[in-house]
Amino acid sequence: MSYDRRTVKMCVCHRKKFDNIRDEAKELGLESVDEIMAEGIACTGCGMCRPYVKKMLSTGETRFVPGDIYIKSES
Repeated sequence: MSYDRRTVKMCVCHRKKFDNIRDEAKELGLESVDEIMAEGIACTGCGMCRPYVKKMLSTGETRFVPGDIYIKSES
């Protein structure tokens, strides 16, 4: 996968990169978007990052091509 400056890599409302969100969630033992939201870490503003944070939690990835979360993977 190729990344450029348009890569989705953060929760804009909280101004936190997904790397930091992932690390903080891991440190606190959080395993869901709802738990991350309850702690006020991310996803409580506009909500545009929610699907990316969900994918981050399941894959460990922290950088995404815009819209890739909506493209069904071939399996």
